[in-house]
Amino acid sequence: MSNPQEPTWPQGQGPHQLPVDPRGPQYPPPPGYGQDPYGGQPYGAPVPPGYGYPPPFPGQPVPGNGLGIAGFVTGLLGLLLFWVPGLGLVLAIVGIALSGVGMSQIKRAGGSAGLATAGLVCGIIGALAFFTILLAAAVGSGF
Repeated sequence: MSNPQEPTWPQGQGPHQLPVDPRGPQYPPPPGYGQDPYGGQPYGAPVPPGYGYPPPFPGQPVPGNGLGIAGFVTGLLGLLLFWVPGLGLVLAIVGIALSGVGMSQIKRAGGSAGLATAGLVCGIIGALAFFTILLAAAVGSGF
């Protein structure tokens, strides 16, 4: 008597046996039939390094990095031109805004926010330098 919970298998088809060709023994099995699909290695195929992550493509820009670069350029120009009335302050503020938006996009995309951070710092320093010059001019004129 067999155990009722144990599955029954057809003749020659146990859980660890290859199925029998229903056409009969005169037909040879197809090429590659019954071979280990992993090349005969005892625990399966080795996992390639970096499995699950897409390979990096050199030269492909990170999504959202354009605003970070634009923020860096305008922040740096705002820092260098802080002494020009109006232009330095406008460039610094645009640099701060673009760098902030670029940092949030880069954070979502998982890229490097180095240029966006540098643009934010340059923009803040440029704006502070502009207001320092403005304050010094106001104090010097007796305002």
